[in-house]
Amino acid sequence: MRKIFAIAVTSLLLSSCMKQKDVTIMVQNQSEMNRTEMVEVVWHLIKDNLKLPQGQSFILLDEQGQQVPYQLVSYGEKEAQLLIFPATLNAKQTLRFHIKQGLPDKFASQAKTTFMSERKDDISWENDRVAFRMYGPSLEMDPTEPLISGGIDIWVKNTPDLVTQQWYKDDLAKVKSYHEDKGEGLDFYTVGKTLGAGAAAPIVNDSLYYINHNFQSYEILDNGPLRTVFRLTYAPYYASDSVVINETRLISLDAGSNMNKIIENYGDIKQDIQVAAGFPYYNNDTYVMNGPEGYIAYAQPAHEQHGVIYLGLVSDVALVNTKIIKNQLLGIMNYRPSYSAGKGLTYYSGGGWSKGGYPTVQDWDNYVADFAKRVRNPLVVAVQ
Repeated sequence: MRKIFAIAVTSLLLSSCMKQKDVTIMVQNQSEMNRTEMVEVVWHLIKDNLKLPQGQSFILLDEQGQQVPYQLVSYGEKEAQLLIFPATLNAKQTLRFHIKQGLPDKFASQAKTTFMSERKDDISWENDRVAFRMYGPSLEMDPTEPLISGGIDIWVKNTPDLVTQQWYKDDLAKVKSYHEDKGEGLDFYTVGKTLGAGAAAPIVNDSLYYINHNFQSYEILDNGPLRTVFRLTYAPYYASDSVVINETRLISLDAGSNMNKIIENYGDIKQDIQVAAGFPYYNNDTYVMNGPEGYIAYAQPAHEQHGVIYLGLVSDVALVNTKIIKNQLLGIMNYRPSYSAGKGLTYYSGGGWSKGGYPTVQDWDNYVADFAKRVRNPLVVAVQ
């Protein structure tokens, strides 16, 4: 009888030890500014503590016990790399979030990438604030409007809904053009053979070296609900006579953000080069170029009917230089051969709209300046 009792106690202890734990995520805003942004937590730090049974779902709760939307981000790997979720913190505030076993609520997707083979191989991506696209291989072979451009096109919107795929469908069906605003936004930005809304290119002696073909291939690595991530691969091209560039771009866009995170990788280069990112400049004076703080903010000339498109560039370190070259506002950054073996060169670019949340130039300038501060002073995150 004693033996049976001992086995029962041991079994109960083992069961208790293997019981799923709750995990607390502490998020600290050590800056002097209020901020709303995406929190990133290394997933294995949570997974190792959580001890969830295989296939068991979990919920994320705020301090009031309300569910918070989240996403596991893999960047194309078999295992999740990050847990991300949105948080709003006042200056110097600390918040605690709790993970427990449970069935999460359904939250609407706020970030998505789509490959548009029916629209000449566009890669199109959007969140609750803004939308973008880049051009694929079919467009450069198109008999009516061939175009080779590594520039980023921006589509402005004033709805949090994901609407651009319907815009494409309506345009292709000739129901309405996405160049016309029917109350949600539109495309009235001109890219052409420029960097567009913040693409990058090698720069040597004030000459930009553009890609010589549109992207060759694409991979959509994560696709919402809070972050969309994709990779573009380009054919090799030359930057000056001696440097061969094998370029890939890893682009991600978070819900709630007007700025893309872009990671440039130039492959096996043997020497330091410089890279310029920026956008076309129309000889108006509504711009801020702050190299030491690592950002450029620009307001295009106002369109009589559609308003103003704003553009922004942010680096997490000081820009080497800021220049206006051949009617483009440029931020200059260093690219070292060691970057290719690592993650590449990271910067941020994007835009906004006077009818979509930024009624004045000062509103946009403040947003870009604050974004640069947040990049340099990330939230402090701990798992308990």
